[in-house]
Amino acid sequence: LQRMKKLPSRRIMLTHLPPHLWPPSILQSKAMILVLVWNPKHAAVSYYQFYNNMPALPPFASWDEYFAAFMNGKWPVLGNTLHSYVSSSSPMAWGSYFDHLMEWNKYIDHERIMMISYEELK
Repeated sequence: LQRMKKLPSRRIMLTHLPPHLWPPSILQSKAMILVLVWNPKHAAVSYYQFYNNMPALPPFASWDEYFAAFMNGKWPVLGNTLHSYVSSSSPMAWGSYFDHLMEWNKYIDHERIMMISYEELK
């Protein structure tokens, strides 16, 4: 954060963080926030490719196994067996894409937050 304060104004920050992990002052500031979301079907396919191509992560045996984890927001615990899942609230998990969208949805009418989907950009 200190490094960001030293950069000139009109900074652009890219993050995957949900709003509850941001400093509350951001929502009271003049900052403008663009939330770019994916259709969950596209997010699921993209993330499946990403997850199964990361050597540090235990691969899913099948799309069906992955899809169940995606829909439930429960991911394999790193370093344990594939079937040891943690809840989406665990700091070890990425959590549910749907929970992420629902959290941002609370700010849909905020004057300084704009939500747009990749599909709308086409």
